[in-house]
Amino acid sequence: MINCPCIDCRNIDRHSGSVVVAHLVTRGMDEAYKMRSDWYHHGELIPMAEGESKHNQWNDEIVGLYQAAEFLDEEFAAQLEIVEGNDKKEDDFLEKIADAETPPYPTCVNHNKLSAIVSLFRLKTKNGWSDKSFNDLLETLHEMLPEDNVLHTLLHEVKKFLRSFDMGYQKIHACVNDCCLFRKKFKLLENCPKCNASRWQTNMYTGELKKGVPQKVLHYFPIIPRLKRMFRSEQMAKDLRWHFSNKSEDGKLRHPVDSVLGSDESQIPIICSRRKESETWTFY
Repeated sequence: MINCPCIDCRNIDRHSGSVVVAHLVTRGMDEAYKMRSDWYHHGELIPMAEGESKHNQWNDEIVGLYQAAEFLDEEFAAQLEIVEGNDKKEDDFLEKIADAETPPYPTCVNHNKLSAIVSLFRLKTKNGWSDKSFNDLLETLHEMLPEDNVLHTLLHEVKKFLRSFDMGYQKIHACVNDCCLFRKKFKLLENCPKCNASRWQTNMYTGELKKGVPQKVLHYFPIIPRLKRMFRSEQMAKDLRWHFSNKSEDGKLRHPVDSVLGSDESQIPIICSRRKESETWTFY
C-alpha cells in the first residue's frame, strides 16, 4: 500500500500500486504536489529540467502510465480514435459559433444572429405568445429587414437552431399530483404507481382519456450541456476552477480549499466543542 498523489487522494489515502496507477490515469496528479522539486511523500528527488515543456512532460507521463498499466495497443488506438472524434465535434461546434456570430443583416451592430433569436424567443416566452403569432412575427420581420438578412421565418427553425447549441430542453411526463416522473422504469405506465392518477388528460365533455396528451409535463434542462457551454468561455472557466487553481502555496490556511482535507468531505471536521476551563477546542 502506498500514498496516492492523485487529485482526490492528495497523498492522504493509501492504495495498492494498480489502484494508484488507475487513479493517476483517470484523475491526474495533484498539481500542487506535482510541481514540487522533491516528492517527500515518496522519498524521491526529481529536478525540473530547464526549458522542458509542461505539456510534453504531462503527455510523457500519461503514456508511461498506460504502459505501466499494460494497456493493449488496440485499446490505446481506440482512445486515439475517441480523441479524433471529439476534435471533429469541436470543429463542427466552431462552425456553428461562426454562423451564430453572423449579424442578422450586414449593417446591424447591436445584435448577432444568436442574440437576435434568443431575444425574440425570450419575448415569446415572457408574454405567452402562441406559436402562430410568433411565426407571423418572424415572417413580418424577415420582410421588413434587408433582403440578405439571416433570420429564420419559422418557430421550428428557431428551435432547431437553439438545440444545435444544446440550449433546448427535454419534456418529461409527470404525475398530476407530483408523485413520480414517467421515465425509466415508469416510462410505459399510463397511471401513477403511487396514487393511480391517470397520466393523460380527460375530455371534460365525454369523459374519455386523451391518449398522448399528458396532464403535466416537466421541462428538464440537462446540466452537462450547460457546463460544457460555461467551460467554453475562457473567463468563466477560470472562475469555475477558482477553488482548484487558487490554493495557498505558502502553507497558510486562508480558505477551506487550502486544507489537505478539503478534497475529502468525509474527513472535514463537522463538530466542534470547547472546554471552558482550558479554552481548548476539540474536533470530531
